[in-house]
Amino acid sequence: MVSIIIPTYNRANLIGYTLNSLRQEFHPGISIEILVVDDGSDDGTEDMIRSNYAHVIFLKNRGKGAPAARNTGLHAAKGEYILYLDSDDLIGPGYFKEKITLLEQTDLVNACYGEYDFFRSDNGFSESDIIFKHKYPLIESEFESELHLVNNLGGNYIPPNAIIWKTYLLKKIGGHDESLLINQDVDLLIRAIFNGLQMRGIKDGTKVYIRSHSLDTRVGAIANSTNKLRNMIDLRKRIYADLVKYKFDTPACLLALSTSLFNLWRSTRNVNRQIADEFLQLSKEVYWPVEIKGNIVYRALSKLVGPVKAVELKYSLLKRD
Repeated sequence: MVSIIIPTYNRANLIGYTLNSLRQEFHPGISIEILVVDDGSDDGTEDMIRSNYAHVIFLKNRGKGAPAARNTGLHAAKGEYILYLDSDDLIGPGYFKEKITLLEQTDLVNACYGEYDFFRSDNGFSESDIIFKHKYPLIESEFESELHLVNNLGGNYIPPNAIIWKTYLLKKIGGHDESLLINQDVDLLIRAIFNGLQMRGIKDGTKVYIRSHSLDTRVGAIANSTNKLRNMIDLRKRIYADLVKYKFDTPACLLALSTSLFNLWRSTRNVNRQIADEFLQLSKEVYWPVEIKGNIVYRALSKLVGPVKAVELKYSLLKRD
């Protein structure tokens, strides 16, 4: 059985599209349960679901946030496999069939993911709503845990909506960390890697369609939130310690983490200098120097005077212009 866990909050106008997309996913030999975990909606979400989707298991998780809602769903789930969906995303026809078949046939693979598109719409979906965004590569081997780790440490993330997990692995790592204010899905995947994740990308012509909103998780949008920035640096300190603990402290992993920290310093240095300096200090501790991306002059300047001075010189010149 596949347990589909959908946290929601005031999405009465959109969650119906999500649930309707799942109606076409009932394949012979694959049973599905849908768990909607409501975080205290006051827009009629509960009445709408109970009236129109009697097969949906409706759970309440008042005001505890999305990570806690996902954990509530995980504890209640009866399936051997888990998919987390947001309450405005859509599953394309046939997304489960080949992936569940693979997971059933091998003990070696304990998660898989497929292709996806982002779209922007205030209601339903059409092909014309698809927008271009950078996508995570489809890695069709389960023996690339370090590559997944490097990608995620460096800020190249797999959308959690595209991953189907074996339930035992999620329960082994305790589900989502409810203490985190941000980066909960990244943390989940990284902890899974430390605990034996072997994940295969599957290209079978099916997709998840992820609704795009203005993101509140970008550094530019959270720079004024000291608590979230503090959460981000504390998480990365823990990840650094775990890289050493689980023997993933390879040059590639350390460089990816250090570069991510350096970029966080660069993004926050003019907004919250104290925490920005902590990002930079940890970056230097993890792996130094980092490699700056940019044109040949900028990269040459970085090698000559160091990445920190190169950034400061660049922005000093831009201000003069």
